[in-house]
Amino acid sequence: MVLPIVFTKLAKIFKEHGYSLYMVGGTSRDYLLGNEIKDFDFATDSTPSQMKDFLKIKDDFVSFGSVHLNFEGEKVDITTLRVEGEYKDYRHPESVTFVNEIKLDAKRRDFTINAIYIDSNGKVYDYYHGVDDLDNHLISMIGKASTRLQEDPLRILRALRFSMIYNFSITPSLIKEIDNNMYLLKKLNYSKCLEEFEKMKSFSYEKTMWILKIHHVDDFIPLEYVEQDRLNAIDMHCDTITRKEVQTNGLYKNNLHISLKKLNEGQYMLQTFAIFLKIVDYPSPFEEFKKYVEIFKKEMEENKSIISQVYTYQDIINNKANRKMSALLSVEDGGMIEGDLNKLEYLYSQGVRMMTLTWNYPNEIGYPNFSLNDKESSLNKKPNTKDGLTPFGIEVVKKMNELGMIIDVSHLSDKGFFDCIKYSSKPIVASHSNSRSVCGVVRNLTDEMILALKENRGIMGINYCPSFISDSQVNQIPDIIKHINHIKEVGGIDIIALGSDFDGIPTPLGMSDCTKTLALKEALVKEGYLQEEINKIFYLNFLRVFKEVCK
Repeated sequence: MVLPIVFTKLAKIFKEHGYSLYMVGGTSRDYLLGNEIKDFDFATDSTPSQMKDFLKIKDDFVSFGSVHLNFEGEKVDITTLRVEGEYKDYRHPESVTFVNEIKLDAKRRDFTINAIYIDSNGKVYDYYHGVDDLDNHLISMIGKASTRLQEDPLRILRALRFSMIYNFSITPSLIKEIDNNMYLLKKLNYSKCLEEFEKMKSFSYEKTMWILKIHHVDDFIPLEYVEQDRLNAIDMHCDTITRKEVQTNGLYKNNLHISLKKLNEGQYMLQTFAIFLKIVDYPSPFEEFKKYVEIFKKEMEENKSIISQVYTYQDIINNKANRKMSALLSVEDGGMIEGDLNKLEYLYSQGVRMMTLTWNYPNEIGYPNFSLNDKESSLNKKPNTKDGLTPFGIEVVKKMNELGMIIDVSHLSDKGFFDCIKYSSKPIVASHSNSRSVCGVVRNLTDEMILALKENRGIMGINYCPSFISDSQVNQIPDIIKHINHIKEVGGIDIIALGSDFDGIPTPLGMSDCTKTLALKEALVKEGYLQEEINKIFYLNFLRVFKEVCK
């Protein structure tokens, strides 16, 4: 077979300067298989600094012994022969030592079919029987499979990709280790996994999805991330993090209204996770809060490739640029600070950027409209227009303004709502409340309150709780639209956001989980809402408030 012209010409240049050049990796593999060579991967005993003397190379990855250049219209990657130290981050070795022998370099390569070297005379160097594996259509790992996959879990996806594209069988021992170590994909940069998925999908979308699913890859990371026309939904409130199932099954995949897998499918930009506690059930709600912070942080660490906690507006923007979802930590019931502003500052130090001042109990901060302490109380009773913020509650409002925490008035009494309007110098939110004119429960906001929120530059998140929407026993999405229409008519489009209350409410009719946010968008389109208006409801209005309030 005739060697590629690009290789022979470059090899001649290297030889003139006293160095050897070898085809390796995909180039050797495709050459021996008789396939079209699309990627030119070469190896040399010349170091990057030595190559600089006779080649025009880029400085990218030079420290790892890899250089890139354009040679006669082709993109070429050249790697200096090397041995590697231990891997430090599931991707890169701690150290690289350049060597002159290809046998030493071959040991650090992943699969036998990628460790075949061919010199400028066409001589094949094959130390791990890669040619035999090509002939037998096999994918085998060099070295102990479990160790090699733990060094770099991306090798899991590369093995699946080679198997699919070449129609090769993966050896049973390697398949076993791939399935046993699939969880390590969580350790990788998600964008790297997506790159592998895209390479596979370009060959066959259907076959790619089939092979990824039979190996349960989507039990650990999402298989797709929609870039174009992404919904970018932001939800201001859910109770998911305090559900026991999260402690049992984790946040990525579960049977709750919200999981990270479902959030990705629903095309979310950000989910607010509220730490919700019935404060009367605990001797110290503050200490209990700390336990759930640990759970939240643990889930963020375990799923850091696809989601990260945000503290500032720029964090959200950075996550989106890196194709990550964002997680905002909030608190539902300010009674967790136990009447102590120092504890409020501690919440802030843990990344809490929004706090619902009350739940359905009075606390040191103020009073709710609906109190579980009152046996006569009901969601349909007259609102509390007498008891609002306490003197300490006013201090809390001012301190939250100072710190850069969003004041959330959902659950607060009508009097407390207007106290917040009076004392807050920043926009406030009703994170999960609807229109009382459309559905007359006291957890919803009156038209007067909606107008006041408009003047305050605040927002309100549409709540999917069935009893806060309507008394309908069928799909309630049309009734959700009625709330949105009315709020828009009264306060304008800039006041509306989303606040599902998922995992804190009965399963909504028509909105069974967070993936159904896409159905809500479709309903808004049918209702005649412009894309600009939908964007405001789904994410832009919240981003405006977050950017203004949070430091």
